[in-house]
Amino acid sequence: MAKENSYPSALLFIAASILLTGGWLMSSFPIFIFFAFAPLFALTDRVDQNAVVWEKMEWILLALTVSFLAARVFDFSVIVSSMLYAILFILPFMGYTWSRHVLGNRVGKITIVLLWLTIEYLLLKVHAEDSVFLADALRIQTGWIRWNIYTGYLGVTFWILLTNLSLYQALLSKNPFQWYWIILAVIMLCGPAISSYFIDASPITRSDMVNLYSKKLIVKDVTYLAQGEFVVRTAAWLSTLILIFTFIKSQTTKR
Repeated sequence: MAKENSYPSALLFIAASILLTGGWLMSSFPIFIFFAFAPLFALTDRVDQNAVVWEKMEWILLALTVSFLAARVFDFSVIVSSMLYAILFILPFMGYTWSRHVLGNRVGKITIVLLWLTIEYLLLKVHAEDSVFLADALRIQTGWIRWNIYTGYLGVTFWILLTNLSLYQALLSKNPFQWYWIILAVIMLCGPAISSYFIDASPITRSDMVNLYSKKLIVKDVTYLAQGEFVVRTAAWLSTLILIFTFIKSQTTKR
């Protein structure tokens, strides 16, 4: 059994739903999005290592549905597509629990982050214009993300998820409130935003990303034209390697 915190699953779901809603709707100051996924990371601790990977995932699925509805300002005409997005993005949590079941506790929750970025990269490649990306939560706060000229637009998704992961470790893990995790969480939350104000450049916008990947190429930044969405592309390769290794290990174990 994986180590878990003592908070009830329903409470973690409620916290995640409220924070996700606030993160999407308060677009002028989307600070809550940096806390919203920490309860979802904590919910994965409820899955027993011997359980089927989709068991006990209902709370995460419901919270993700709320998230994608909030991203569309609770336009219930898109509730079906929001549920489909939730089903798609629960796969990183299931992939993590499967890898942990096969490979043991050495598999960290960074796997969830890598798999999430991989799915965003696939959406970008096949359906860029209409897809919802986690980075969109910060689309108005361009002053926080000038550094994304080096990472790509979806580097913002990476920042959000890494901050949530460090906050999970600092506040919701089995051994919370350890000083080094708290310091790391503060650095992850504040560091990129503060450093952004020392970069004299315009950030990559969603439009820049969509134009590049829909072959319109109306992008002025030469660095971005050369490397594109570097972070999610790298995550896709790493995720592929993790899943291949997990599959091979699972087949070897069966024999």
